[in-house]
Amino acid sequence: MRRIVLAVLGGWVLLGQMPGALAAGSNADERPNFLFILADDLGKEWLSCYGSETHRTPNIDRLAESGVRFENVWATPLCTPTRHELLTGRYPFRTGWTVHNDVPRWGEPCFHWDREYCLVRSLREAGYATAISGKWQINDLRTHPDALARHGFDEHCVWPGFETGNPPAAERYFNPFLQINGKRQTQEGKFGPDLLCDFTIEFMKRHKDRPFFAYHAMVLPHPPMTRTPANRDTTATGVALYPGMVDYVDGIVGRLVSAVKELGIERRTVVVFAADNGSPGLRARMRGLDVVGGKTQLTEPGICVPFMVCWPGQFPAGVVSHELVDFTDVLPTILDLAGIKPPAGVTLDGRSFASALRRDATAGGTREWIFSQLGENRVIRDKRYKLWSDGRFFDLQADPLERQDLSGSELPAHQAAREKLQRVLDSLPADQTLPFVNRPKGQ
Repeated sequence: MRRIVLAVLGGWVLLGQMPGALAAGSNADERPNFLFILADDLGKEWLSCYGSETHRTPNIDRLAESGVRFENVWATPLCTPTRHELLTGRYPFRTGWTVHNDVPRWGEPCFHWDREYCLVRSLREAGYATAISGKWQINDLRTHPDALARHGFDEHCVWPGFETGNPPAAERYFNPFLQINGKRQTQEGKFGPDLLCDFTIEFMKRHKDRPFFAYHAMVLPHPPMTRTPANRDTTATGVALYPGMVDYVDGIVGRLVSAVKELGIERRTVVVFAADNGSPGLRARMRGLDVVGGKTQLTEPGICVPFMVCWPGQFPAGVVSHELVDFTDVLPTILDLAGIKPPAGVTLDGRSFASALRRDATAGGTREWIFSQLGENRVIRDKRYKLWSDGRFFDLQADPLERQDLSGSELPAHQAAREKLQRVLDSLPADQTLPFVNRPKGQ
């Protein structure tokens, strides 16, 4: 006999099986685990599975071959707006987080639990074990030491970001300054990315018999450029160190995926690999084109990021998807896969792309457009064309590096596509302003 549970979770009511159980399942143990790996400042042009002719990434390639690799996924071009969008399912114009705000360095406003609802809260309230390892940066953990718990994380091992007034906090690589479940100190003689990886693996080991969400928010390959334990004797300096940092990203992905397999939970675990924005102005060759990393820019190398999802036995392997996805879609998709209803009373901009993962064309959810923003500048695209809020207009199929502005084109197909995208842009709300004051929650 199935157990019926009435649970009040974060202001919404769930009636049925144990909270978050899959509709087809009979118990909560059938819910998938999630390992979400987010690289920091890594463009597609550095990954061989995306056609890089400059660099090889064998572990990331194998992950891509094991699942669905997306070609058209948009983030924002900077760290904190992307992370805020990822965790809330809401566009920058709605939350006010339209530019980079390094909270530990610059202060408020922050990612406040009374203002925005975090994805991880829904998972924890539905019975998931939750943890973050890696970069946070969207709260000052000195001012709000309980911020991670309030956002839904049971456990944490984080580089909190560069903290003004705390010089050791500048270090994320060798001798890193980390906060581990509330304890803050420099880890002498250690390499930060290794400690963060170890923490994630240990968390998965301890929770392999129950559903978990592990958010591994890498600090690599973000500047400052550094040697790694794999190339400590290199004579390279400056930007010449970046390829070695990408190598270390690839190695950590290999370690994490291998751990999932060794724990025997591969067929119960959804693994996502993505990046928060493009690389920092470095040149690489991809698919016959010389690509300059676009961090801080709304060009394709700045916002069209690597994104792949693997769930053996549930999602097909070796699939390349051209579906349109942006980072607001992560929250509704993860909740969809976990069988959890979105939080009531919160306006979400994202939509689930679970049907694209399952290749179920009848399930709906396919987007006609995706959106990104930095400051007052906005961009929108469909499967072929991209429109900037300043009027620039490009055919991304013919011109992926956006070198030929078609805004003056008189071709009917160009005019129709441009007008259609302009109508969507015109329909979007004005930017909310910072700080967050006198605004109803969720609006």
